[in-house]
Amino acid sequence: MTMDLTLLKTQKKSFRTSFTVCAKKIDDELLKEAPELTQLSILKSQISDKFARLETCQAEITTLILKTEDAEQVYEEDFLSAEKYLDNYIELCSQIEQLYLKDSSTKDFSERRKFKLPKIELKKFDGDAKNYLSFWSQFRKIHEDSSIPNEDKFQYLLQAVVPKSKAARVVESFPATADNYQKAISQLQERFGRNDLLVQIYVRDLLSMVMKNAATGRSKTDLPALYDELEAKIRALESLGRTQEKYGDFLNPLVESCLPEEVLVAWERSRNHSITETKESRTLEQLMNFLREEVKGEEMVNLARTGFASNQSSRRKELHNDHVKQSESTTASALVSLQAPGKIIHNCIFCDKSHPSEKCFTARKMPLAAKQKLLLKKGACFSCLKKAGHLSKFCNVKNQLNCSHCNNRHFDIMCDKNNESKCVPKPENSLSNCSKSETIFLQTVCVLIRYQGQQELIRVLMDSGSQSSYISEKIVTQLKAYPLRTETVIHALFGGKETKPTYHEVFPVEVSNLNRTFSCSFEVLSEKTICSFIPRIENKQILNELKRKEIDFTDSFRNETEINLLIGADVLGKLLTGNTVELESGLTAVDTKLGWTVFGKGSYEKDNILTTLSMHSMNVPINKLWQLEVLGISSPTETEKEKGNIDLNDFNDKMKILPDGRYEVELPWKYDSKNLPSNKELVWKRHERMINRFGKGEFFSDYQKVFQDWEKLNIIERVPDFELNRECHYLSHRPVMKLDSQTTKIRPVFDASASQRGGSFFERMFI
Repeated sequence: MTMDLTLLKTQKKSFRTSFTVCAKKIDDELLKEAPELTQLSILKSQISDKFARLETCQAEITTLILKTEDAEQVYEEDFLSAEKYLDNYIELCSQIEQLYLKDSSTKDFSERRKFKLPKIELKKFDGDAKNYLSFWSQFRKIHEDSSIPNEDKFQYLLQAVVPKSKAARVVESFPATADNYQKAISQLQERFGRNDLLVQIYVRDLLSMVMKNAATGRSKTDLPALYDELEAKIRALESLGRTQEKYGDFLNPLVESCLPEEVLVAWERSRNHSITETKESRTLEQLMNFLREEVKGEEMVNLARTGFASNQSSRRKELHNDHVKQSESTTASALVSLQAPGKIIHNCIFCDKSHPSEKCFTARKMPLAAKQKLLLKKGACFSCLKKAGHLSKFCNVKNQLNCSHCNNRHFDIMCDKNNESKCVPKPENSLSNCSKSETIFLQTVCVLIRYQGQQELIRVLMDSGSQSSYISEKIVTQLKAYPLRTETVIHALFGGKETKPTYHEVFPVEVSNLNRTFSCSFEVLSEKTICSFIPRIENKQILNELKRKEIDFTDSFRNETEINLLIGADVLGKLLTGNTVELESGLTAVDTKLGWTVFGKGSYEKDNILTTLSMHSMNVPINKLWQLEVLGISSPTETEKEKGNIDLNDFNDKMKILPDGRYEVELPWKYDSKNLPSNKELVWKRHERMINRFGKGEFFSDYQKVFQDWEKLNIIERVPDFELNRECHYLSHRPVMKLDSQTTKIRPVFDASASQRGGSFFERMFI
């Protein structure tokens, strides 16, 4: 028996060697980018035959081992060795079968679709919570794909947010590493994707529709658009788990309140005439089904009304267009079409003809006020001259424009050519002399500012009179900085005046000198503009003196003139070294850890080249010398026009577009509103007379109800007790009755022209 066992083990060794060689061939074939299925099929048959013979030999060996005494350990070792070959065989067969299945599914897919679909672009998220659901439903495929590493997922996430938006600011606050990807996703979901936040947003949208219906009555409404809007909000709530079955009783009254009166009447009539009326007939599903049928009916009615008329109207329009083309094509060159196929030509905003608005010949003859009025009427931008749905200050094309007359950011056609101060060429005559020039210089220095790997070279103002340090919003945007918190600050101005409380974001920054031998970190407040222009030392006498005294002054050769960082007393004391040098020009050089600063009142000789208008000018006609404008006397009409342009620009700059699409503007004051009288005594006397006259009438309660409704709709609000003693202006009001009105029979009218002394409210406004 021992002899038989030895022979069988020798045979098993040969079988295992043959099995291993075949398994190696299968592994090599599977590692190829495109394995050959035919070769794999042959190798699978071979390895199956080899494993069957190996398994038969192994069974005989196992039988002989079990017949020997004390064979437990030998049997266990032999069994474990045989199991390795069994596992390897099963794994190879499974991989080959998976490859077969993948190939068959690919063939079915190619047979099923023989065309190429367009690429799907990732929906970019702008930080508006309303758009989070649609964004996340698409990006979740990338997020849940385990084959994509987290580094690549982070790059996809950066591409899926709108640049410079709230969402981009959240994502870019994390370094783009694999460990931070999940943190960025969690922060996005916490800020914009919380279910409780989204539910409140959609419910408030429904409430705003209710308030709009209550205010306007929705006498004339687009029912299909209203239905689509309601359907979108209800479906969004369902995706957040607020289904109709659970929350229908709560949502149903809100939806009913959004509907116009005639639709509500039809809804009640359909319920009352229903044959199978049950308690569930007022469910939200029943209401939405009713609205769906109403929308279908309205669309069929519109189709029936316009079906026959559309052919006639289109025929008339075609004949009219042919007539217009014949009248415009007066030359042979006009009959040649040079338009490329598929190219869109925007008609002129001024004359509606097919040429660019900025080249319109008709508009060149129009005054600027008429062109601006026409653009406002058509809802077009003053900069790009297109109906783009934005104001001029938000126009992306504005930075690419440059007027050839005044160098401002607009087309030449929108330049105010009537303003001669912009278009008169500069006289070429000059007057050269030598004089003493005195300039006040402030403590400025050039430094390097860093934030999370970003670095910028900026100009700094050191001001010991400021209690805090400030940074411009321009540098915050360039550094892509993320605020630590928000603080409320009241600024005390010269003369004891104080500003209103303003909100400033707090940012951490690191500042170093140009040699990078010293750096410090501190917190700064954001500000749109730090200060106006501050002169730089460019006089050669002062610069040579600084060079002789080996003072390395950095703020003398940089092109940047804007102050982007103000270091106040909270940080300045830690930067001073105590070294000071008095200069011959009267200036004082102070050494700081960030570099030398020079300030004071400097006096030096300067060769001046002054632009003057003299009797020796050859560029001015002789008759011009008697014009008032040349003598420095401006026309009252021109002055008033310039003032009106300034007021219009101020109005456009202060206009804001709220997230809900509404406009918000400040009151257009002519001058300081603090001198406006209160008119309290005058208004009180008028109010008493109004009460004595209408207080006992039947319409007085209706008049009071108007104010109560306004208060509920947040159109007006009660003045808090702590503001009663502050400066304010009172307006008197009186009721105006119109009994034949179907909507408002009585309404208040405010008198803004009433004044006791000092001018009225109406006189102080640009109205």
